[in-house]
Amino acid sequence: MRPTEAARRVLRRWRLLAMPLVLLLVMMLVPCTHAAEAVHLLQAETWSSPSGDWAPPPSLHASGDAVLDAATPWAAVALPHARPRSTASSAEQASAPPEVQWYRLRVPANALPHGTPQGMRLYIPRWQTVGTVAVYANGRLAWQTRGSRVWNGFNRPVWLDLKGLDQAGAAPQLHVRMASLPGVGGALSSVWAGPAEALRPAWRLRELLQTGLVTYLRGAYLVLGVLALMVWLMRRARGHGEGREEAGYLLFFLLSVAHLLATLFYLVDEEGLAVPDAWFSWLTLVGSLGSSVCSFLLLRQMQGWHRPRLARALMAYCWLVAAAALPLWGLRHEAMLPLLRLALFPPGVVVLYVAARGAWTHRTGANVLLCGAVALSFPMAFHDLAMQRYLISIEHIYLTPYAYMGVLTMFLWVAFTRYQRALGAAELANAVQAERLAAQEQQLRETHERLRAAEREQTLLQERQRLMREMHDGVGSSLMSALRLVENEPAARLDVAPVLRECIDDLKLSIDSLEPVDADLLALLARLRFRLGPRLEGAGLALRWQVDDVPPLPWLDSQSALHVLRILQEVLTNILKHSGAMEITLGTAESVRGGVPGVQVRVQDNGTPFTAPPPDALPPARRGLANVRSRALALGAQCSWDTWGALGEDCGSRFTLWLPLHKP
Repeated sequence: MRPTEAARRVLRRWRLLAMPLVLLLVMMLVPCTHAAEAVHLLQAETWSSPSGDWAPPPSLHASGDAVLDAATPWAAVALPHARPRSTASSAEQASAPPEVQWYRLRVPANALPHGTPQGMRLYIPRWQTVGTVAVYANGRLAWQTRGSRVWNGFNRPVWLDLKGLDQAGAAPQLHVRMASLPGVGGALSSVWAGPAEALRPAWRLRELLQTGLVTYLRGAYLVLGVLALMVWLMRRARGHGEGREEAGYLLFFLLSVAHLLATLFYLVDEEGLAVPDAWFSWLTLVGSLGSSVCSFLLLRQMQGWHRPRLARALMAYCWLVAAAALPLWGLRHEAMLPLLRLALFPPGVVVLYVAARGAWTHRTGANVLLCGAVALSFPMAFHDLAMQRYLISIEHIYLTPYAYMGVLTMFLWVAFTRYQRALGAAELANAVQAERLAAQEQQLRETHERLRAAEREQTLLQERQRLMREMHDGVGSSLMSALRLVENEPAARLDVAPVLRECIDDLKLSIDSLEPVDADLLALLARLRFRLGPRLEGAGLALRWQVDDVPPLPWLDSQSALHVLRILQEVLTNILKHSGAMEITLGTAESVRGGVPGVQVRVQDNGTPFTAPPPDALPPARRGLANVRSRALALGAQCSWDTWGALGEDCGSRFTLWLPLHKP
């Protein structure tokens, strides 16, 4: 689906939801007026007092003016009522005593019935001025503004409990005192009075629309901005935060902070702030200017459109306005707010131009809606400016915070659509990569199968070669010796049996080497005992078995096992032929040589002591000892011969074969 089609679908869905939402808002904004449960006061009387006091009196009787005098000329007005606003023209006018305006409202006696479940309430949707406001019920002070005279909670509806303030049987009378800075005027909305359960839905909804929802949305977007800042910092720490694309995270954070500052004065409560009024006004102005600059830079980055001169001109204008509005110059911001708001329109026009260019160039649903949100902010701003100058009813809702929300939401939507496209591209790339990996995996599988087949063939070839070599060197050599013996010796002295037994032993050892060893040296020695034991006993030799448990040798395969068997066969054969011994002892034990753990096999006899000559001193015909040493070298093992005992006593020879636990 193309982005424009997706945008149309979203708009159609919202259009279907718009009507019931509007009806719900209207139903909640208009309090229940069933019978006498609530009364809507649309008429009042007003009087301009000559008093010059900012602070309201504790009661009407303590007032220094003629508010209770029967001769006071009260004038009837319709609510909402507003007094014209102008800009202070001089410091003297801005510092002059306040203009005090009184409003008197009469509530019908039957409008405040006693015995309601939750009591009676007074609900004033909005009031607005630069100064102080107080509400009196039957002459007693019931509510007043506190804190700053400028940022005094004007955007929060008044919700007043009338318990103890009304008089049974008498028509309640309300007075509203508004002390305003000269020239800035003031306004009072219509007033509602009645049971709390009848007025609470409208009060709750207006509280939500004027402050609550703005607070929640501001907090949510600020959290998103902080997350964007964390992403930017993390990527910058990894060396990825220098490009234009990465700067978007920082710009989004600055945009969320600027929007928060720009709309902060809508959220001030009646307790005021700890910041001086002039500096707080300047901060809100800087937030609005910064919002325009960040929006311009974000739009320029998203569209890939670089106009450095326009960017420098916009920043220079914003710096100039911010510097000119500094409280250091003595300007009274409370009297110049409408003029300062007009200074925000040129940056807004630049942002609108960039958004419109992006919508025309790219023509995607996200860019079109973003341009629409920016364009919609202008009539919203004019609407709010008209409210500040009391040109329209002050019971309207200030729309600028929601214009900011719309622009910020559109930025998020643009980022979301780009993320969706990037996610789709990543999924496509992953699918292509998966296909490539599957093809490579198939190739690797086929290559692996070919390698396994080649390895099997190589293993079979090596095993055949080994068997051929062993048959040639072992059985073949013994058969050749038997053949020479038959050919050269007379028949009378011919004894072929020992030679044939050696041939059979060689053949059996070769067969034993084909069986799996599982790194078990003791099992290998047991096979040797099984094969050679009868031959030794037949020659009159007693074989004593003194083996201890030894750890397995992981490297002991068929080839290595045959080397061990051939070494021990050669040693036992030499003892049988040359030592004249009557007893042979074969034992095993763990042994460490040169810090290397291993296992030793010891063969000891009680025959004639024998010491093996050095390798270079061996006669050419004595190949048995050389074969023993060469096989031990092939195993990475060590072999040695020594004698034990003394001549004339028990003595003999000892052969030791040391095998490493792990091959180097």
